[in-house]
Amino acid sequence: MEPIQKLCESLGAEECAVICSNVSRRFLSGVPSSAGTLLLTCESGTLYLDSRYYEMACIKKERGLLPALLAVEPAVFSEAFAALCQSGKYKRAYLEDQRMTYAEWHAFEKKYPTLELCPLENRVDALRLVKSADEIRRIRAAQALAEEALTATLPKIEAGRTELFVAAELEHYMKLHGAEDASFGTICVGGKKSSLPHGRPEDIVLEKNSFLTIDFGCKLEGYCSDMTRTFCIGRADEEMRRVYDTVLTAQRAGLAAARAGVKGCEVDHAARRVIEQAGYGEYFGHSTGHGIGLEVHEAPSFSPRYEGIIPAGAVLSVEPGIYLPGRFGVRIEDLVVITEDGGENLNRFPKDLMEL
Repeated sequence: MEPIQKLCESLGAEECAVICSNVSRRFLSGVPSSAGTLLLTCESGTLYLDSRYYEMACIKKERGLLPALLAVEPAVFSEAFAALCQSGKYKRAYLEDQRMTYAEWHAFEKKYPTLELCPLENRVDALRLVKSADEIRRIRAAQALAEEALTATLPKIEAGRTELFVAAELEHYMKLHGAEDASFGTICVGGKKSSLPHGRPEDIVLEKNSFLTIDFGCKLEGYCSDMTRTFCIGRADEEMRRVYDTVLTAQRAGLAAARAGVKGCEVDHAARRVIEQAGYGEYFGHSTGHGIGLEVHEAPSFSPRYEGIIPAGAVLSVEPGIYLPGRFGVRIEDLVVITEDGGENLNRFPKDLMEL
């Protein structure tokens, strides 16, 4: 059953759900757009779009690429919905409280005073936890393209290049070969800056015998990839090797613990324990991993605080790191599709320390 049908069937005869966020609207309808509103009832859905997206949606509808229960309308949602409310058809409306501002909620309340407004809470996000075979195919393809870009860029990475040069080469390759965009702003930090988990690339020259951490991904057909590798430009000293090997061991421990039925915090603990036992616990401050799909960060999570059960079909990152302030940092990240007996690693790029 399609996610939009599941959500529709959860509504009562006098209830509706109003979907305004771009990501939820795309997930449920299959139509990418920067504006529009999706109205769901117990029986059907109607997607209200302006002229920028209406024709595209109609073409997708004609080709059978949209859910069967979905209609597409060029009308202005607020006008059409006002008429429906005046008719008394709906008594209760569910709104995306987790993706709306207070001002937006209040404006909706003021515009449609006859409706009882209720929070939709995480009902759409819950449908996104388990990826379909087609969603996994898209993430797999995005990941393969990212790795292809890194392979092509690697020979160009050397002392004297800048962080911005490396980031631009990666993003340029991905777009030339079909990516819609980068999944997020590429993280490319060298030397002392590699201790910044989300540092931004700058016009800073890469130096010999220092680490370079690259965290990047791309979007294909709306779905994201995400990976991180840390390289050494020149030769790594003994401590750099020790930290790198600790992170790699922790990452492999996290991958080994990832399977359906475990709590997200248990996977985090498996990776974190390795780093703590090596004496670097205070230098690993973020979660071990996060879900990925239409967004680069979504549920579920491999966080110390995530008590939820990880389901088969979820796709998450496993990315422990060690960051020594003012000195250097290391992070290694793969994506894994959760299965009943473990996980399928979507990454093929090597993880042993590479000295460039």
